Amino acid sequence: MAHAQPVTRVVAPARSLSAATRAAGVLAILGAALAFATLGSLSGVAYRAGMGSPTFVTVRAVVGAALLVGMLARHPGSWVALRSLPRHEQLTLAAACTANACLNLVLFAAYGQMAVAMVLAIYFTYPMLVALGSVALGRERFTVCRSCGLALSGAGLALVMGGQLAGAPLAPLGILFAVAAAGCQAAYLVLSRASFTRVPAEQVTAMMLGGGAILAGAVALAVDLPTGHLLVWVGSPSAWLAVLVAGALGAAAAKVWLLRGVRILGATRTAVLMLAEPVGGVILAAIVLGQGITLLEALGGLTILGAAILVQRPAPGRAAPFVAT
Repeated sequence: MAHAQPVTRVVAPARSLSAATRAAGVLAILGAALAFATLGSLSGVAYRAGMGSPTFVTVRAVVGAALLVGMLARHPGSWVALRSLPRHEQLTLAAACTANACLNLVLFAAYGQMAVAMVLAIYFTYPMLVALGSVALGRERFTVCRSCGLALSGAGLALVMGGQLAGAPLAPLGILFAVAAAGCQAAYLVLSRASFTRVPAEQVTAMMLGGGAILAGAVALAVDLPTGHLLVWVGSPSAWLAVLVAGALGAAAAKVWLLRGVRILGATRTAVLMLAEPVGGVILAAIVLGQGITLLEALGGLTILGAAILVQRPAPGRAAPFVAT
């Protein structure tokens, strides 16, 4: 019996994209960043009801995965049988799912070692790791605009986070975990750029959230069960509302938009645009929690915006397309 030949799909380099397609990619990434930015405020609501951090992430992942599985079940032809993928794509998909699942796990550990602001300041260095990984794989190259954009993004992040870092203590183990989290996010973005592109973003995200729920659930049983934070929140409507919105918006929608965007724009452009997340978090905290925005934070946001514009410029010269089979 003859075996069906795998479908070959060419992923065009970003410089050959139409303006409309590029704009769609930018909007998807900005939407993902702003959706992720809601998680700080939503988790705060859940924590005040007694929910532990590992439990919040577990329930959030379960809600997001369930929504996406339900969507896929309503349209059976919209998902791809994984056994139909070439072996290298199966391995790449597994690696991306593992990196994404480990991300929250190491972030939990980092938060337990040192201040959240310090953890995030280290974690959001991942755009540079993405750029280095993409260059090492020959998918992208450093240009003057891209290098300046990366430098500006780092400066903007320092301005946004700087006020929160004053007096924050450093912990060697916390630094290690935060660097590991940055590495996990960078690996996920680089791996997702031009592999397993025939698998719908919804299907990939459902798999990643499912894997993340298993890992976070194990941590929740080990950490939140003995302290009573595993179930004490169940009677709180505000906690349920927070975790349901976080699952639908900050898990399912955000991760689907992120994957769609990285497939369009590439890993480095996506990583820099994702720095809208801490900027969005500061703005949301100002609106929801009444925290003021300082002049340095505003300047940092504008700097990150400038960096995002710079890295969107295509590299000069002829670029070869990526080929996914």
